[in-house]
Amino acid sequence: MNETYLIWSNEHAGWWKGNRHGYASGLAGAGHFSRDEATEICRDALMSSAHIGMIAEIPVRLADVVAFTKDQHVPAAVQVGKAPWTND
Repeated sequence: MNETYLIWSNEHAGWWKGNRHGYASGLAGAGHFSRDEATEICRDALMSSAHIGMIAEIPVRLADVVAFTKDQHVPAAVQVGKAPWTND
Protein backbone atom coordinates (compact mmCIF):
# COMPACT_ATOMS: atom_id res chain seq x y z
CA MET A 1 0.00 0.00 0.00
CA ASN A 2 1.54 3.28 -1.12
CA GLU A 3 -0.50 6.00 0.59
CA THR A 4 0.35 9.68 0.72
CA TYR A 5 0.48 11.53 4.03
CA LEU A 6 0.57 15.17 5.09
CA ILE A 7 2.06 16.23 8.42
CA TRP A 8 0.35 18.77 10.66
CA SER A 9 2.64 20.58 13.10
CA ASN A 10 0.96 21.63 16.33
CA GLU A 11 4.26 23.21 17.33
CA HIS A 12 4.39 25.48 14.26
CA ALA A 13 0.63 25.66 13.47
CA GLY A 14 1.15 24.61 9.86
CA TRP A 15 1.65 21.77 7.41
CA TRP A 16 5.15 20.46 6.75
CA LYS A 17 6.36 21.45 3.30
CA GLY A 18 8.05 18.95 1.01
CA ASN A 19 11.65 17.91 1.57
CA ARG A 20 11.20 18.62 5.29
CA HIS A 21 11.76 22.30 4.57
CA GLY A 22 9.52 24.76 6.37
CA TYR A 23 5.80 25.00 7.06
CA ALA A 24 2.80 25.97 4.94
CA SER A 25 -0.27 27.69 6.33
CA GLY A 26 -2.60 26.09 3.78
CA LEU A 27 -3.28 22.63 2.42
CA ALA A 28 -2.06 23.51 -1.07
CA GLY A 29 1.46 24.07 0.26
CA ALA A 30 1.61 20.86 2.27
CA GLY A 31 4.31 18.36 1.36
CA HIS A 32 3.47 14.78 0.46
CA PHE A 33 5.18 11.99 2.39
CA SER A 34 5.08 8.21 2.46
CA ARG A 35 3.51 6.60 5.54
CA ASP A 36 6.94 5.44 6.72
CA GLU A 37 8.50 8.90 6.34
CA ALA A 38 5.56 10.67 8.03
CA THR A 39 5.62 8.20 10.91
CA GLU A 40 9.38 8.64 11.34
CA ILE A 41 9.11 12.45 11.34
CA CYS A 42 6.29 12.44 13.87
CA ARG A 43 7.98 9.86 16.09
CA ASP A 44 11.22 11.88 16.09
CA ALA A 45 9.27 14.96 17.21
CA LEU A 46 7.70 13.30 20.25
CA MET A 47 10.39 14.67 22.58
CA SER A 48 9.45 18.25 21.68
CA SER A 49 5.85 17.51 22.64
CA ALA A 50 6.60 17.97 26.34
CA HIS A 51 7.36 21.70 26.04
CA ILE A 52 4.23 22.50 23.99
CA GLY A 53 1.84 20.30 26.00
CA MET A 54 0.54 18.26 23.04
CA ILE A 55 1.77 15.92 20.34
CA ALA A 56 4.05 18.12 18.23
CA GLU A 57 3.58 16.55 14.76
CA ILE A 58 0.66 14.45 13.49
CA PRO A 59 0.53 12.33 10.31
CA VAL A 60 -2.67 12.81 8.26
CA ARG A 61 -3.62 10.60 5.31
CA LEU A 62 -4.24 12.65 2.18
CA ALA A 63 -7.14 10.30 1.35
CA ASP A 64 -8.82 11.36 4.61
CA VAL A 65 -8.40 15.05 3.77
CA VAL A 66 -9.94 14.40 0.35
CA ALA A 67 -12.83 12.48 1.95
CA PHE A 68 -13.77 15.09 4.53
CA THR A 69 -13.47 18.01 2.08
CA LYS A 70 -15.36 16.29 -0.76
CA ASP A 71 -18.33 18.38 -1.89
CA GLN A 72 -17.53 20.97 0.80
CA HIS A 73 -16.50 24.57 0.45
CA VAL A 74 -12.93 24.83 1.74
CA PRO A 75 -12.28 28.45 2.74
CA ALA A 76 -9.46 30.13 0.84
CA ALA A 77 -7.72 30.92 4.12
CA VAL A 78 -7.43 27.18 4.79
CA GLN A 79 -6.60 26.17 1.26
CA VAL A 80 -4.16 29.02 0.34
CA GLY A 81 -3.91 28.35 -3.36
CA LYS A 82 -5.41 25.60 -5.45
CA ALA A 83 -5.16 22.29 -3.65
CA PRO A 84 -3.56 19.72 -5.94
CA TRP A 85 -6.32 17.14 -5.43
CA THR A 86 -9.26 19.34 -6.50
CA ASN A 87 -10.75 19.58 -9.96
CA ASP A 88 -11.82 23.24 -9.66
